[in-house]
Amino acid sequence: MLGDKKGLSTIVVTLIIILVSLVAVGIVWVVVRNLINAGTQGVDVSSKCININVEATAVNCSSVGVSRICDVTLTRTGTGSDTIAGVKLVFKNTTAQTSSPLISLLGNIQPLVAKTQTGINTSLTSVNRVEVTAFFKDASGNDQICLQTNPFGF
Repeated sequence: MLGDKKGLSTIVVTLIIILVSLVAVGIVWVVVRNLINAGTQGVDVSSKCININVEATAVNCSSVGVSRICDVTLTRTGTGSDTIAGVKLVFKNTTAQTSSPLISLLGNIQPLVAKTQTGINTSLTSVNRVEVTAFFKDASGNDQICLQTNPFGF
């Protein structure tokens, strides 16, 4: 009888080691899969941004109270036909080295078509430059900003 119990404990220990190994492999797989998926989203956005170029082609500003209100004409160039979620604008006074808060303009701009956005409050008293950056929405609905920024002095 004593010999039978030793054989049973060896089988139980072997099964426990196998289960622990399977759990460890599962944990490692989840971590690796999340890293791979995160890297894939970054590559997807970067590849879209390569072919997208949105520039300001005209800016007209006027004073309203202590702020400058601007009308900006944006033109999209490049070969990319992907739909963008919009553009981010930053107005600057390069003389005083001040910047406006980040301004998001939602909506796609068709390639080779000018789009004018009117009544943008810059929150600055003097403006002489605008920087334009396109952005996309990822699968989670978060803004993915392209690295290319196009400045326009006026």
